[in-house]
Formats: sequence, C-alpha cells, structure tokens
Amino acid sequence: MAGHESSAAAISWALYLLAFDPGVQERVAAEVAALPSPASLADITGLKLTRDVFKEALRLYPPVPMMMRETSRPDRFRGREIANGTEVVISPWHLHRNGDIWDNPDGFDPDRYAKADGNTCQRDAYIPFSTGIRSCPGAGFALVEGSLFLASIIREFRVALLPEKVPTPVAHLTVRSINGIRLRFSRRK
Repeated sequence: MAGHESSAAAISWALYLLAFDPGVQERVAAEVAALPSPASLADITGLKLTRDVFKEALRLYPPVPMMMRETSRPDRFRGREIANGTEVVISPWHLHRNGDIWDNPDGFDPDRYAKADGNTCQRDAYIPFSTGIRSCPGAGFALVEGSLFLASIIREFRVALLPEKVPTPVAHLTVRSINGIRLRFSRRK
C-alpha cells in the first residue's frame, strides 16, 4: 500500500484541488512552463508553488487519515491520565483542519506555506507522514514524486471539475472518494 495507494490518493486529490481552483492551476502551469521538459529531480527547486499545492493536498486529504500509537510511559493529556501501553489514535485529518491551529483550515490555500503562520503550522501541526521515529521513510521521496508528477500533468493538460461528480472523501486504508475522483483533461495549446 505504501508508496502506491497513498501516492495515487494524494496526487488524485491534488489534481482535484487544482481543478477546483483554476487560478492556482494556471499559476502552477506558468511555473512549470519555465522549466525544461521533461522536468527532473534537479528541477524541484523551481517548483515552489507546485510543491506547496501538493503539501496542501496532503494537509486537506492526508492519505493516511488516522494512525495508532501505543504510549511508552504514563502521561496526562487534556486532563486525562493515560496509562503506559494505552493505544492512542492520532488523526492528521482532524489536526490539519483544526481552526485553533490553522487559518482557514478547510480552505485550499497553497500560499499559506509562504507565510510565517503557515510555516509554524507546518512545523508544529502538519503530519501527513506521521512524525518522529515512526514517520514514513519515504516522505521526502513522496513530496518530490508528487510535485514532479503534478508538474508533468499540468504542463500537458488543463484539469476541470465535472460538476455532477463532486468527490466525497471517505477513510478506508487511505482517504479516497466514495465514487472516485472524476475530472476532465484537455490538452494545453
């Protein structure tokens, strides 16, 4: 599942968000047009907006919406005692949409990462790949892969929503849409 289903889900949601916001999509297209074709790993530094779009897709639709962890010592959390060995559910989905932490938590805003507040949130409350010793070993690769993949698609195609096919997220092993994500692709001139 890791690296296949999770990557496919993240890229699908990123394409949906670009279709949802054609203005951001055109900004990504302009950024990508300035790069050589095909884009390579070395070109990732020129894809700041594209990378931020992918990060925002991971924030809004984290491929793994919940994870279990077991406490390694007794602790206290939100006024409750937690015994050693207690299983705890951590939800990136809820953390990433917490209005006490994120400005406009349910909104698609890839520009948030260029602001001080967005950088603080990214450091303190952004865990699409988990965190600490149990974080995803492929996190860096996934960010590069997703950004380059988006760049390759948007260089060649415009993506548009199909109004009658609005996706409804549901958590399985990954966050997917109940009936898939259906978009219209048209070649860029």
